Amino acid sequence: MNMNMDKYSDYHMHSLFSDGSTSIDEMAQRAIEKGLSKITITDHMPLPHATRYAMAYDRLALYRQTIREARLSFGSRLEINMGIEMEYIPQYYRWIEDISNMGWDHMIVSVHALFKGRCQAMVNGTTAEFDILLENFDYDVPSLCRAYYETLKQGYRTGLFDIAGHMDVIKKHNVGEIFFSESDARYRGLVLSTLDVIREQGMKMEVNTAGFNHPVGQQYPSDWIIQAAQEKEIPIVLSSDSHSPETLGQFFDKIDSLAMVSLA
Repeated sequence: MNMNMDKYSDYHMHSLFSDGSTSIDEMAQRAIEKGLSKITITDHMPLPHATRYAMAYDRLALYRQTIREARLSFGSRLEINMGIEMEYIPQYYRWIEDISNMGWDHMIVSVHALFKGRCQAMVNGTTAEFDILLENFDYDVPSLCRAYYETLKQGYRTGLFDIAGHMDVIKKHNVGEIFFSESDARYRGLVLSTLDVIREQGMKMEVNTAGFNHPVGQQYPSDWIIQAAQEKEIPIVLSSDSHSPETLGQFFDKIDSLAMVSLA
């Protein structure tokens, strides 16, 4: 089985327009220095409520113009795609649809938070934020996992997006599988049915290497999910989910070992 992943392209990164640490031009310059040939700028989409990470809605036009200017500045040295990381929240479908219709080279779709009733909490936030999420779901982890993957599938089925972002980020704090086992048949069924929707929608799946810096210490998604995606012939792209120039292309060198696992 051939992984067929381009290690010279990075499809997921953030600038000062959302929660990144530097400008789009600085990210592009460092990408060239690191030997990348193509990047996609994917700042977090604006949301109709305050967060610590989302872009302000009134900066969307400037964001798009800044990417266009970066394309002109860097010319043939680096291909720069205009992207955005969309956050799928069913309650905000029309808001999401309006932003998606602006026209993008790539739209990553992720689920960063879940509603339970009127309560919302982060899936991939801090440990304290994940504790709030668990509390919202009455510490019923199977129910939480179902809600997470069902929300992902609902987002994918809209047909608005082309890349599935950090698909199993729900494992971020699952160190030592303290919350759930990835070998559990129910969990695997949720994941495999989610991959089926990705395939049906003709989407790509990212391998997001930022997870190596997170408590779980693994890429998103896990090795077995990558192998299953390959078996389902789902295209895969590499993403650093970088928030600073230093982490562009981070851990892409580990992909060779992932390929070996998938070939086994």
